[in-house]
Amino acid sequence: MLYFPFLKLPFLPIQNIVHNLSCTEIIELSLCSRRSKRLMQRIRHPEPTHIQIIIDQYRMYVALRNGIKQCLFWSIRTESHIKYNRVDTIENVRVRVLKLTGPNFMIDGTHEPETVLKALVDHLKDVFKVPLEVNFKPYKMENFFRFLPVFPVCKRFYFHATEGVSEEELKYVKDNVVVEQQAYYYTADN
Repeated sequence: MLYFPFLKLPFLPIQNIVHNLSCTEIIELSLCSRRSKRLMQRIRHPEPTHIQIIIDQYRMYVALRNGIKQCLFWSIRTESHIKYNRVDTIENVRVRVLKLTGPNFMIDGTHEPETVLKALVDHLKDVFKVPLEVNFKPYKMENFFRFLPVFPVCKRFYFHATEGVSEEELKYVKDNVVVEQQAYYYTADN
């Protein structure tokens, strides 16, 4: 079988090709090798505007968005009954991935979801160079501080805790997350 030597093309043709790829195809290409990741990092991608992270007791997901349009969606599952069809290495972390329809992926996060989440977010930030928008709801989450290294700096941060977060814990969150544009903190005590 013959393969097309895509990575051996000059930079300008590669850039023109990549500008016509979807976000899903760009991510798939960036996961092929270190060389292809470095190449994807050098190209400015016009489509995505920000990375949205949502973490609560029921779900964890990361979406690459263009305004309100969703370009790419990664769901991190903590149930172990799902069958995964491949193993990828994202930022030196081996993760089991299930490709769903269109731009949707599911990742196994049964053991350490924060590690998988951080690796995925770091990879997306490296490739697309867009800011983070975080919606964090630590209601009934044990040790929710473990997720803070996932988003040390973000453009917008929404923290909504209806119970179980003390004033000291809220101060710790405020001290450890740098917000560039907009922050919203709600606790039951406010």
